[in-house]
Amino acid sequence: MTPNPDTPLPIVTDTTGLTRGYRVRWRLQYLGFSIFGPADQRIENSPKERLKLERARKVLRTYEELGQPAPDEVVETARRF
Repeated sequence: MTPNPDTPLPIVTDTTGLTRGYRVRWRLQYLGFSIFGPADQRIENSPKERLKLERARKVLRTYEELGQPAPDEVVETARRF
């Protein structure tokens, strides 16, 4: 199934390879963009979507380094754009 490019990315709940500090900083940035960030933008230009994409790609890289298959949610999100 091909994801619709006009729908927001899901937040990857898998935390494989993400340190506690990274997760706290990520949440603070996401919250900051939600409150103080720019007005709604197209999906590909949104800073919140970039954060979600970066998180998914980081988790995917960790799975690749471990030589394990990543969950489908992670792969679909990381390969979106």
